[in-house]
Amino acid sequence: MAKRKRRNFTPEFKAEVVLEALTGESSQAELCRRHNLSDEQLSKWKRQLLENAATLFEPADKQSDANIKTDRTP
Repeated sequence: MAKRKRRNFTPEFKAEVVLEALTGESSQAELCRRHNLSDEQLSKWKRQLLENAATLFEPADKQSDANIKTDRTP
């Protein structure tokens, strides 16, 4: 029996589906049926968006400074 390939979703697709769920345009169950997703998967994406939403408003230079600081060696 052949293995089933794992589906990979783009960040854009995840954001689109989660935003549609959060706006209430469609119910979570309806979105899951339409996109062939599990309830748990959509809930996980929503949780990730809500937990990381604050980082969207950080200045871009602050994010790049953090990357530079971690790349430096003493």
